[in-house]
Amino acid sequence: MAERRKRLLPRWLSAIAISLLALMIVPYFLPVTAASADPRSLADPNGAFITSNGGTVYYVAYGEADAPAIVFLHGLFGSTFTWRKNLEAVAAAGYRAIAFDRFGAGLSDKRESLDFSHAAGADLTAALLDALQIERATIVGHSAGGNVLAHFALRYPERIAKLVIVDGAIIGASGRPAFFGALVAFPPINRWARVLLNALLTETRIAESVEAFYVKKDWLTDADLAGYQRAFLARDWDIGLLGLVRDSAANKLSDDQVAQLAAFAERTLIIWGESDTITPLEIGRELAQRLPGAQFVSYEGVGHQPMEELSDAFNRDLIAFLAR
Repeated sequence: MAERRKRLLPRWLSAIAISLLALMIVPYFLPVTAASADPRSLADPNGAFITSNGGTVYYVAYGEADAPAIVFLHGLFGSTFTWRKNLEAVAAAGYRAIAFDRFGAGLSDKRESLDFSHAAGADLTAALLDALQIERATIVGHSAGGNVLAHFALRYPERIAKLVIVDGAIIGASGRPAFFGALVAFPPINRWARVLLNALLTETRIAESVEAFYVKKDWLTDADLAGYQRAFLARDWDIGLLGLVRDSAANKLSDDQVAQLAAFAERTLIIWGESDTITPLEIGRELAQRLPGAQFVSYEGVGHQPMEELSDAFNRDLIAFLAR
């Protein structure tokens, strides 16, 4: 019996080795993506591309160049399109409204060599301000963009005019453990992830994911859904999405860092959808408690995207705060 076990053991080891080898080789024979559009072909009429921090950044701007600057930061799955109902209204009120796609999102660069963390997103925000010759700005951050806003405020406090946090993922934003990023970066695993992403994130599933952000969905049009689909038409969208996951370990803010944001409390507006299931209202209320003096506004029956779902009220409250 012992002799038989000795003979079987090498067979099991060989089978495991062959299986692992197959798992590492097979994904390279599977199609990765059907999306191949040049981001420039998908840009808005007033969209522009600049090179900054080692990559290409897509942005849109409305209003006079010398008007007070308001910079809008999108969340995960977001882009400049997220702010389509707000930018022109803010510009019409006398401001320069600017939105851009962070690396890994929308129409901006998605090369694997880039840093996709929120801390790097803060540095990219500063670099964009430099490129546009803006010294100070009001920063509006939604969801994960709220965490980028927090990193920016801590790194560049002298460049903050005001802060507007919209359903911000700041408290409890942990990111993935560092080892998880290493796994995602391992070439065979990365390749498998790209194959699966392209197979699973169909147009229908993307639409369902977008719809989940809202409580009242009847206002959504085909044009709205197509706007969110645009990012998934650009080549390498899957590399960008995986990069955002890979580098997320650097996103976390300590309690002490969150406490430092209190220095901006008197210049901070917090806006929340009361029916948000992504960053629940309790998180917004806790954030307001940690930032005594901040103005807090919430909207009943609204989900994770108040700037879209209740854009008129959002624009009114934002513009009133800017003018305060």
